[in-house]
This record gives sequence, C-alpha cells and structure tokens, in this order.
Amino acid sequence: MSYFVITGKNDCPNTTHALHVADYLTRNLPHFVYHSVIKTENEWMIYLDQLNSENNWHQTKSPVIWKEISRMGGKKYLIGGLGEFWEYLYDYYGFQSRMSKDDLKKIMADNLLIASLKQECQVHTISIIGCSNSSVLQPHIYELQQCFDEGQETLLEIKLYDQRLDDPDEEDVMLEVIDEIRDTLKCVPQNLHIVLSQEEAISNCDLLIIVQDYSRKSGEDIDLWLDRCRKSMVLLADDVNHFAKRSLRIVLNHHGPVCFNASVLMEYCTTIRLTNIVAVTTDEAISIISQMAEKVNEYVENFWCPPVWGFCGLMSYIPIQATCIKTNVYRPFKRALKAKATSKLPKGVIQPEIRFLEHLIKTEDDLYEEIENRKEKEKKLLGREPILPKVRALGSLLKRWYAKEINDDIISLGIYSKGTFGFPRGICVSQPVLLNENRVWTPIPNLPLRETTKAKIQAISLHIDNTLKKYGLGQRFTHTD
Repeated sequence: MSYFVITGKNDCPNTTHALHVADYLTRNLPHFVYHSVIKTENEWMIYLDQLNSENNWHQTKSPVIWKEISRMGGKKYLIGGLGEFWEYLYDYYGFQSRMSKDDLKKIMADNLLIASLKQECQVHTISIIGCSNSSVLQPHIYELQQCFDEGQETLLEIKLYDQRLDDPDEEDVMLEVIDEIRDTLKCVPQNLHIVLSQEEAISNCDLLIIVQDYSRKSGEDIDLWLDRCRKSMVLLADDVNHFAKRSLRIVLNHHGPVCFNASVLMEYCTTIRLTNIVAVTTDEAISIISQMAEKVNEYVENFWCPPVWGFCGLMSYIPIQATCIKTNVYRPFKRALKAKATSKLPKGVIQPEIRFLEHLIKTEDDLYEEIENRKEKEKKLLGREPILPKVRALGSLLKRWYAKEINDDIISLGIYSKGTFGFPRGICVSQPVLLNENRVWTPIPNLPLRETTKAKIQAISLHIDNTLKKYGLGQRFTHTD
C-alpha cells in the first residue's frame, strides 16, 4: 500500500485542487490513503527549503506531493507538483479532474475559513498508547468523542501509537480500523492518525491515555511481571521528561497493575505535575454492580458505585455492604392505625430512600467468590479481559475533569498519595476523590470509614510494603512532598 503526502500553501489553488481530489479518492477507493501538511505563506518557504535539503529535491512551487511505500513515515518517493500528480492518477486509476477557477476559489475560501475557526476553537490533542487491538480502540475513541463533543468549541486530534505497529501488516490492520470508525467519530481524516514513535505521541499532547495490556502472562513469575511493567514505564517516563508539555495529563486505563505502573511514572516523571498522573480504578466497582443487583433482586440503576480502595492490579478492596442503593419505603400515616378497613383515604405514602446494601446482604465473602468466578468465565468467553467497564470508567473521569463547571461528584481514582487513610506516601493508590477548584483530584480526609475498611487498608499497606521497597517506589518523596 502507498501513502500519499500533499504539502502546500493554504492559499494556493493548486494545493486546494489536489486536496479536494485526494479526499474524493480516499472516500471512494479502499486503499488510497493520504496525509496533508498545509503551511501559511510565511511558513512555506522555510518548510520547502528544509524539505529539499533533507531529500535532495529541487521543488520550487506549491504543492509538493510524494508517496511512501508500505508505511507512513517511510522513504519518500517524489511525484512532483500538481501536473505530475494528475499524470500519476491518470496512469494508475484512469482518473481525471477538471474544475473552474471560480469553484477553486470558493473551496479555497472555505478551507481558509475552517482553518481560522480551528485557531479560535479549543483543540485537545489526545494520544492513545497500546491501540493495536481494535476491540479496545473503537470503544475508547467513541467514548472520547462523547466526552469532548461540545459543538464547535472543542476540536479533537487523536494520535495512535503501539509498538507492534512497526510491523507493516499490523499498520494495515490499524488503518482499516480507522476507516471503519471515522464515520462514527465525525471528524476529518487528518484528526485521527497513526504516529510512528512514542516521542511523536507525547509531543504537543494534552492527554495521554495508556490502554496497552499489562496483564500477567500465563506462568509468568510475579517478579518478572512487575519488572517488565516497571521497565516499560521507566522508558515512557524518560520520553515524557524530554518531550511532554508541563500540563500533560496521563491516564492509565489498562489491565494489569495499574496503580503500580502509575507509581513508577510518579517516581520517574520529573517535568510534569504529579497530580496529573492518575489511574482509572472505578471499573473494578462497575463490573460487580450487575452481580450485586442480581443477588438482591434490584435494578442496576438504583445502585451507586461503591468505593475502590488500594493498590489496584495487585491488591484492592471494595466494601460491598457499604454500597448505597435507592429503595422505595412505605411510610404509613398516623391514621393508618385507626382507619376503618372500608376507608378510601390513603393510609401512607411510598418515598424513595438511600440505604446501605448491608440491610440486604449480611456477609460479603460468598459474593466475592461469585464475582471472581464470573470474571474468569467472562474472560474465557471473550478470549480477553472485559473492556467496557474500563471504557465507562474512563468516560466518567474525563467528563468530570474537563467539564466547564466543577461539580462535587465523588469517584474512585488512583492518585498520588499523601498518606491519607493510612496508605503509604508517594505512590498511587485508589481512594474516593473530589475535583477541587484547581481541577486537581484530592482525597476526602474526613470521610468516615467502617472498621472493616480500616483493617483492609492496613492489610493492603502491609502487603505492598515489600513491593514498594524492592522497586524503589515512594522514595523520591520520603523527605519532601
């Protein structure tokens, strides 16, 4: 497969014509893919000189068009200007294009207007790392659109990267997936594209989402597993330190030791704010709500999501009995005691009330075992870990983090620990959090805890202590905060 690149000035009619034809061919030919690089009048000559110098070309006019074989970003094979492009299209596809000067001027004016509107709009650049699995990628991109779909005030640029895309066959699969979801995403092709390096994914990025699967492999020793995860996160942290903006937000939303990986990033990322590194953990609670509802014969929509505590991916705790549920309670009037059986006056009223689930579930142990068994069955049926709870949890997080107005919703999230609730300091732990006025996720220090929850937190802290010491996590913040 060939990938075409069209570069030129934004006010050049020839560039406009080339882009118009390339867009038409992309929509009508299954293997025609193009990428555009459009520059202003002031930027064009500098860019053209650099392009000629790098490739030993001698181009002088806009546009300049070339193709790259097998993979985007590969060796450039010059086609030439607009005339050579027309010859190429006629020879290979038998395609010809004629357009009047007036039509070209109208299209060019529209393109310039759109470009000026884009500069006025807020643009979110989002990079997704670990996206070669289409069943993971598609729901994530759809959820991102729902989170940032605010009319013309927000534009999305989504960059996709995965180490396995070094294989040209994998890249072809990814391009097919992108073609399938473009209609759903409602964006022009240039807004969703593959990048060829982790550096490119991080550069000029506002939000970095990690969805790569870090699950423990069959038969893999736990020390080898964590060491594999740690090395990957250290390499990512190094790229973040060199190429990321100070305001970059990193969201870990993958299977495996999500809090451990976030802790490694907190230890080694020195150029971004620690509070901007978070781990999605609400999915652990979302995945069990349906089973709780089934157990007590209630509707799922009547449940609040229970809190998730701990070092998710290695050891966590969900207090099932502390889950809040909306129930209907019958409250009789005083006259109900004295009213005659034949009285037609109401004897009471049904009112909604919020209660803890413990009034319906007396013991949690059996339910925990059932939950684990169902997770294993789901994994075997799907051939992979379930992804929808993670997608829903990510959407819930981003809608609140990027909302125009800050609300007082409480969610569970893996954040940098300052020792709240007795957890170790300087690592990522999951706990109930609020978004403060600075859009920083903060724990709720005065949150009342049951004795069972306190004991579980203490047990988790003791359990992970050796792991933290072995991998040097939390040491950076031992003396300073």
